[in-house]
Amino acid sequence: MSWDYTKYEAKCQVCGRTGFYIEGSDDWGRTSERWEGFINEPPSFSPIEVAKKRVDPNCPTPRCFCGSNNIIKGKCLGAC
Repeated sequence: MSWDYTKYEAKCQVCGRTGFYIEGSDDWGRTSERWEGFINEPPSFSPIEVAKKRVDPNCPTPRCFCGSNNIIKGKCLGAC
C-alpha cells in the first residue's frame, strides 16, 4: 500500500502569505491533507461527525498567522 501526494500553491486572501497545500491518497481510497506555512487546526472529533463521515480526522482546517481562514488552493505544482 502506497500513498501518492500532490502539492499546490496556497495563499491567504487577507494578508497575502503564501505556503503549500499537500493532498494525499492511498490504494484504499483514504485521503489526507496538510497546509505548509499555515496553522493546521484539527477538525472536530465529535464521534457523531466522524461516524457519519462528515469530518475526516486526517484533514485539518488551515488558519493563517494573521487569523484568517480565507486560504485558497492555487496552481498545482505536481507530485511530491
